[in-house]
Amino acid sequence: MNEGHVEQRELLNDEEAMAATIRMRSKLDAGGLKNVNRQTMIGIADRLIALAKEGRPTMADGVLEVDTGIYTDAALYDAEMRGIFDRFPFVAGMSRDIEKPGDYINTSDYGTPLLITRNKDGVIKAYVNSCRHRGAALVYDERGNTGAGFTCPYHGWSYNLDGKLLGITCNSTFGAVDKNEHGLIEVEAEERHGLIFVMTKPGMKLDLDEYLGAELNQELPHWGFDKVESSKAGPIPLDGNWKLSLEAFLESYHFDYAHRDNLAHFYFGNVADVTPMGRHLRFTIPNLDIMELEKKPVDEWVPENHVVLAYMLFPGTILINSPQVLEFFQIVPVSVGKSVVRHSCYARMDLTVPGNQEMFEMTWESAHSIVQRQDLPYGVTTAHAGITNKAMPKFLFGQNELALQHMHKEIRRAVAEVG
Repeated sequence: MNEGHVEQRELLNDEEAMAATIRMRSKLDAGGLKNVNRQTMIGIADRLIALAKEGRPTMADGVLEVDTGIYTDAALYDAEMRGIFDRFPFVAGMSRDIEKPGDYINTSDYGTPLLITRNKDGVIKAYVNSCRHRGAALVYDERGNTGAGFTCPYHGWSYNLDGKLLGITCNSTFGAVDKNEHGLIEVEAEERHGLIFVMTKPGMKLDLDEYLGAELNQELPHWGFDKVESSKAGPIPLDGNWKLSLEAFLESYHFDYAHRDNLAHFYFGNVADVTPMGRHLRFTIPNLDIMELEKKPVDEWVPENHVVLAYMLFPGTILINSPQVLEFFQIVPVSVGKSVVRHSCYARMDLTVPGNQEMFEMTWESAHSIVQRQDLPYGVTTAHAGITNKAMPKFLFGQNELALQHMHKEIRRAVAEVG
């Protein structure tokens, strides 16, 4: 699985990023995605056409002003860790990331070292990545396959894929160890809709029905997350609060300015259909060619060929869908002033077709480059520097920034729920 992770390389310039986008769009399947709900997509397209004519996104009821101390307050950051990241699951990856029994993901992103794997029955399991003897990690690579189980490299204690303690070296020196009581410490995890959801620490309950809600539970299967192909991935460490990192992905207001030499050639700026879904939301941006749909009978529309549709799963997962690829961004808090954006790109195109593998890799590099050269410096690192020492006391979110307003309100609500 390690082939999906790449080292940092020179970022693409605007000309190269444009070329990658043009090539990707040229590979559109006229039939669209098989599982997408046609009526849902037609409704979104209808709204986007109307919004594009008006030159605006779905609007919030009013303006939201926030104290920039929310990005720099260490006590608030600790409260967010308790009220949000200790309570809600994160998406560890796609089902294809752990396809076979023994495949694993090793992550310490949210404080607890976690080992996420698939057992012999095909069920996703997650454990604290620590041997029950003296705490040594069982795996050290970020991805891999461990076969039938895990063996501690320190003293050789062994466990199966269900976390059961199988063997103790020099076992006679440990007395009567109850192996049933000394298995790996489990963390609740569940696979659904092609996504792997994991709690961040032991003892926390995972209720996906409650977490996702009925509307999102019904919609996520339409995008075939369980059918995506090979991925490329790379972390982006940032000097900036995690909320700033999340904000960078939740509006298209900046497209005509930050992306004027690339994305603005293909997408409407400051036009989006925004639909809150409980704590989460759906965010859809129209291609410039969406107006062509008006020339066709509605029953011939294939809206997903004319939009980019994203979901924000609270608190920090972004899934950006197109017929060719899925862009996955995970926002990870590191400290009050540092965060990491984990970016992965999954193919929906047939990579065995000549030229598709090269185009997929170029598509990933294009997105990775644009985000690092434009979105994150403007929205995260320089923004965080500007609020240091309270130099910039307030931020103002306009009515055209509904998704950002929704995010801030849900963060405040989650923190308040735990007091």
